[in-house]
Amino acid sequence: MNIIASLTARIEEYRATNKQPCKNYATEAAAEKATAKMAQDAANYFHKEQGVEARPAQYVVIYNEAWGRWVGAVNMTELIQRSSSTGGYIGYCTGFFVF
Repeated sequence: MNIIASLTARIEEYRATNKQPCKNYATEAAAEKATAKMAQDAANYFHKEQGVEARPAQYVVIYNEAWGRWVGAVNMTELIQRSSSTGGYIGYCTGFFVF
């Protein structure tokens, strides 16, 4: 499966019915910085050993041509299936697309 094509289609579908889409950025660097921070924050949040720096969640940053903006998405599936992860609020990555 082409995750970029799949995410772009989901983003466009969501944007068609929502005037307040998820966070988007003018530059790739800004999107990368914000998404990397959320990936680390989410990994720490779901980590069994609170207070220990976890390995960041996988993420992608993509350019959405329809908006002319950059968006980030966090791989929650990979994060939740880790043996070092524990339960928590699945909507933790508020404002970011997840897959």
